[in-house]
Amino acid sequence: KELRWSVFAVIFAFAPVVASEPEVELGIEWRGFAEPGFYGQDQSRFSARGELGYDGAMLSGDYELLLFGRYDVHDDERTHLDLREASWVYVGDEWSLKGGVSKEFWGVTESLHLVDIINQTDGVEAVDDEDKLGQPMLKLASEKEWGTISLFWLPYFRERSYPSLDGRLALPFEVRADEAQFESGAENKHQDVALRYAHYIDELEFALAHFSGTARDPLLVFNNNPLDPAFIPFYQQIDQTSLEAQYIYDSWLLKLEALTNKGLGDRYAAAVAGFEYTQVGIFESYADLGWIIEYLFDERKNDVSVIFEDDVFIGWRYAFNDADSSEILFGGIFDTHTDERIYSLEASQRISSDLKVFVEAWMFEGLPRLTPTSGLDSDKKTQFLQTEDFIQLELVKYF
Repeated sequence: KELRWSVFAVIFAFAPVVASEPEVELGIEWRGFAEPGFYGQDQSRFSARGELGYDGAMLSGDYELLLFGRYDVHDDERTHLDLREASWVYVGDEWSLKGGVSKEFWGVTESLHLVDIINQTDGVEAVDDEDKLGQPMLKLASEKEWGTISLFWLPYFRERSYPSLDGRLALPFEVRADEAQFESGAENKHQDVALRYAHYIDELEFALAHFSGTARDPLLVFNNNPLDPAFIPFYQQIDQTSLEAQYIYDSWLLKLEALTNKGLGDRYAAAVAGFEYTQVGIFESYADLGWIIEYLFDERKNDVSVIFEDDVFIGWRYAFNDADSSEILFGGIFDTHTDERIYSLEASQRISSDLKVFVEAWMFEGLPRLTPTSGLDSDKKTQFLQTEDFIQLELVKYF
């Protein structure tokens, strides 16, 4: 399956090379972990990634191509090639049409992009689930004075990827993606659809959306084989209605993402709500300091698939506003019941016009370490991550 995507990616990435100037990005990444992994995995990890992109005009419209690849020294599952973009857009009078492979982002909150559902998560790239796989789609949008309506047809479903047991931040058992099961008999060829209405009124921006199709987050079902334990992904059919909104008031930015979802189980509701307050020119400098507080709620509570069911996120964003585009984002998510805590740090700075360094760090605290004899507790969702504290350095070269 992935081989077919790789061939597809190469063909589409190199076909228009004579028509546009390529944009190339190369990165070298190192991760250092505080402890060996659950299965004794190395504490030092190396990988490299590359992106090759084109954009330009074609057939009275605009096209965009982006090919992404990573080679990981330690984890074969993290070594992959993906076609992030291979789309063509035609813009008419008050309407537009996009076709091909593309990415579509929904959401406004910082700690969790709850309503973002069009694209599948690239599960081997990063911890925060913000890296997405390219999604085959056809998008028809109509823009009027009273708002923008977008209709999506998603003819092919992409399964989530997972690290191998040689990787880090892996689950305690192997996830056998090649044995994935689907509620729909059409499996990954189920015809998913989505409808979204977006508008703004003065300082208020909002969007209402409905998605019907295959859930992007699979249920991980234990195979009940103690001699060869593994998780099997199960993708159910869902109907999800969502709301996203943000309101600007002076230095305040109020944010909300909420949804109601119905799959195999009972219908449930979930939401993320909060604010970001920005102090401009703090300490009589050019820098800005943003204070972020958000509350994460999911009424499924103790469901094993839910990590953030009654949690608080507190963060600070420091933008230096200097010539090197230096930024720091620090935050923590705190579970109000189990004392689980997740701390994260993201920082970046340009070294030269074509060279940039990124620093990322994650800490998982509040629970005892998971051992082969301790067993899994569904109330302690991050127990398997308690040995996975790490710092990551990445150097990126732009061409």
